[in-house]
Amino acid sequence: MLPTIGITAGDPAGIGLEVILKSIGSVQDAGRWILFTDRSVFERNAERFHPGNTCLELRDLGDDGISSQWGCPTTKTGGRALAYLEAASKAALVGEIDAIVTAPVSKKWIGEDFHGQTDLLAECAGVKEFAMAFFAPTFKVVLATIHMSLRDALGKISTERYIRLIRFVDAELQSLHFDKRRIAVAAINPHAGEGGMFGREDIDILAPAVKKCAGEGISVSGPHSADSLYFRAHTGEFDVVIAPYHDQGLIPVKLIAHGESTNVTLGLPYVRTSPDHGTAFSIAGKGEADPSGMESALKCALDLVNRRGRQLRELR
Repeated sequence: MLPTIGITAGDPAGIGLEVILKSIGSVQDAGRWILFTDRSVFERNAERFHPGNTCLELRDLGDDGISSQWGCPTTKTGGRALAYLEAASKAALVGEIDAIVTAPVSKKWIGEDFHGQTDLLAECAGVKEFAMAFFAPTFKVVLATIHMSLRDALGKISTERYIRLIRFVDAELQSLHFDKRRIAVAAINPHAGEGGMFGREDIDILAPAVKKCAGEGISVSGPHSADSLYFRAHTGEFDVVIAPYHDQGLIPVKLIAHGESTNVTLGLPYVRTSPDHGTAFSIAGKGEADPSGMESALKCALDLVNRRGRQLRELR
């Protein structure tokens, strides 16, 4: 049986539907695809970017009165993006779909209480332990902290947090049948603190967590100096890097594998992926959007659903 995968259209003023329509043909025969959007928004995009038939099943959320222009986001378009996400979440939680692929949204236009799609999906699912990861062709990155200021992120890092995260990452990847799980912990300070000259966080906070988890049989090492670690992972020395804060992990991923890396949420009861780019309001509607990121997200969702299905078959 083919997997059933939901796709959320993202902000109607952005490039979400454009990249969905451009990329869906690459995977159309590998799954059943349900698109969460409004019919009027879909038809406007389909007319310009895919006038022929597609394999998408439209889940029309009924706001045909929405008036939006490409590149002109409003609180209305942000609200529709949130509605698509919430509807897909409900469908996934009742088992109607096996995975969600989310097109980009804008936190600004959804509202100040919205902290991102990852956080919302985790809240809706009632999970307390989850993580934002990025799967690139040559390595994976998991973020210890996500959307917050650097000052706040560093204030949240603790030995206990890292012990839980290392155990969680290893268990999640094992459940998805990734046999290689060599985890490298990236240092916080330059040169991992240079023996304490540049700060003691790596020595006092990260190193004890690594030692504890390694003693439990997990393949983990570090903290490693971040300036060379990501290239070491890219060339095959490690499979996963745990980054202490958002930009340290995302800069090398997007530099090495832009358009090929996929945002994956670990810890949800279903698979969730997303492309590694934003709404790109400045080029929306112009036909210039690169669909490679969405194509990677769709293919990654298929792979992870099949991996999860293998796990369930083995449990039976």
